[in-house]
Amino acid sequence: MGIVLVNSQLTRPIIPIVQLDDVRDEAGQFSLRYVSGDGTTLTEVGKLVPNDEGDGHVLVKEGSYTFTSPEGQTFNLRYVADKNGFQPIADHLPVAPVA
Repeated sequence: MGIVLVNSQLTRPIIPIVQLDDVRDEAGQFSLRYVSGDGTTLTEVGKLVPNDEGDGHVLVKEGSYTFTSPEGQTFNLRYVADKNGFQPIADHLPVAPVA
C-alpha cells in the first residue's frame, strides 16, 4: 500500500488568461499582450533592427508587466532588451549611482 503526501505549499490555484492578443509576422517580429485572472498584465513588442555590422538584423524587445504581490502591493516594470542586455526600469528596483 502506498501513501501520498501533498504539501499544501506546492499546490497553487490555476490562474486563467482572460485576454490574449498575439500578432506575429513572417520575419519573427511580434506584439503580445495578456491579462490574467489575478490582474497580472504583460505587454511586449519584438522588432527587428539592423545589427551594428549592417549585414543582418537583431530582435529588440520592449515591454512592461504589472503584478500584485501576495502582500497586496502592485509592481510595475518596464524594460528594453537589446544589444545592451536586459534593462529594467521600476520604482521598486535599486538605481546605480551616477559616476
